[in-house]
Amino acid sequence: MTVGVLFCGGKGTRMRPLTYYIQKVMMPIGLDQRPIMEYIVRHFVRHGVTDLIMLVNYKREQIEGYFEDGSRWGANITYVPDKPGPVGTGTALLNAHEAIGDRRMIIFYSDIITNVNFTEMLSFHSSHGKWSTILTTKGWKLRVGTAEIDSSNLVTSFHEKPTIPVYVNAGISILEPIIFDYLSEFDPTQSIDLSRDIFPQFVKAEQMVAYTPSDVYLSLIHISEPTRPLYISYAVFCLK
Repeated sequence: MTVGVLFCGGKGTRMRPLTYYIQKVMMPIGLDQRPIMEYIVRHFVRHGVTDLIMLVNYKREQIEGYFEDGSRWGANITYVPDKPGPVGTGTALLNAHEAIGDRRMIIFYSDIITNVNFTEMLSFHSSHGKWSTILTTKGWKLRVGTAEIDSSNLVTSFHEKPTIPVYVNAGISILEPIIFDYLSEFDPTQSIDLSRDIFPQFVKAEQMVAYTPSDVYLSLIHISEPTRPLYISYAVFCLK
């Protein structure tokens, strides 16, 4: 059985000053002005993943008050608040071990807007039999220009906001419960980061594969980019 694990406890510093007043995942978007998180919940349910665990912290009352038990969307939602102290993605996941149990997880950072096909990604994961599958994409542009220099510091080439020719981690992954064996080796009172502390171990053990669909849409939400048209297109997609 697969459970969706949604990270939604961050303070949303990239979306200030709006997030001084509202949790970033509760920002209204799209033609119907529904919260970001509602589109995410609908997307999981659309692909048959109805058991959802929300890892909450900052302004958790807004999330819990809106979604309650999730039954309005055909979901079963459990809330796991972060413990006091340093918080990392691995720390928050370890804190939710009891709620997750021995189920396979789709890990989802809830400031991502995407149309990734969970059904196909789960099938891909199962067919490879590894501990983890990460969603990767190409075509990402840097937000800064790059320069190449020679030994005398002469700039030999300059590229403004180039597209990087490598696969990038898109922030969505499928993990088997064996991850808790690795997380339990860390001090739970310290910040544990999945990408920094766990994923390199999976790579070393040859237990990570990449799902690389060519037609995936992905946007990381922050206030500095003109994303309203993207919000609308995703809203229409999910509500079909």
